[in-house]
Amino acid sequence: MKAIVLILAAASTLSAPAFATRSETAQSLLPNTVAAETRQQVARDYEMKGDIARAREQYGSAANWYMLAIRYNNNDVNLYNKLGIAQMKIGEFDQARHSFGQAVKVDPSNVDALNNLGAVYCLQRKYKPAVRYLKQALALDESKAVTHLNLAEAWMGQKQIDRAMTEYARALELDADILTSADKEGVFAQVQTPEQRAMVDFMIAKAYIKRGNIEGALDYLRRAKEQNFKNLSTVWEDPAFAPLWKDARLVEIVKPPKVS
Repeated sequence: MKAIVLILAAASTLSAPAFATRSETAQSLLPNTVAAETRQQVARDYEMKGDIARAREQYGSAANWYMLAIRYNNNDVNLYNKLGIAQMKIGEFDQARHSFGQAVKVDPSNVDALNNLGAVYCLQRKYKPAVRYLKQALALDESKAVTHLNLAEAWMGQKQIDRAMTEYARALELDADILTSADKEGVFAQVQTPEQRAMVDFMIAKAYIKRGNIEGALDYLRRAKEQNFKNLSTVWEDPAFAPLWKDARLVEIVKPPKVS
């Protein structure tokens, strides 16, 4: 099952039913003539409540608070990003795609918004638009490891293995802990699947063996095996793993091909 890795902000208290309390709903209906500064403050208050709900993994409630915040501030790209991520967490991918699309409309050069739109397309297995938006994000900021990882998943979806491997390698080069990295602001989406974790473990093993770290390479090959990495037997074909070919511990992890 696919999952999204999202690390969220936390603080304060929260108690909201399906949409909001009566007083909050009444406040949300204040006229548009309310001073801009007041509207901004109300939006920030709702955003904070949304952040608290997300920290408590109350994603439906969080989405509702963010929607209330957007009523008062519909030009904040991060509000749309946070709303979309909360919607993704409860499986509302179409709604999330709309929210991320709104974020891109507010700021077409927002890297997180472009990444998020690409990520949700990827989760919906619409790989061509996923690649398009993720490439746009990387054109603006090539240093985003999470976007490289998402693009790798999109390339894998299209069976573009070489391209996917290139993106996996670049993601790991930028952030060796990419699968456990924290997004403290909760504004970007990271696609993560068991297959992806297995691939990353295999890539890390390869990186370790190139550096001469035998123990590290064997450890990550074991992890790849535990994740049921389908191409583990390629270690017996890839010259990069040659230093392990005579190591009995490798045979315990993956059997060598039979000689006919």
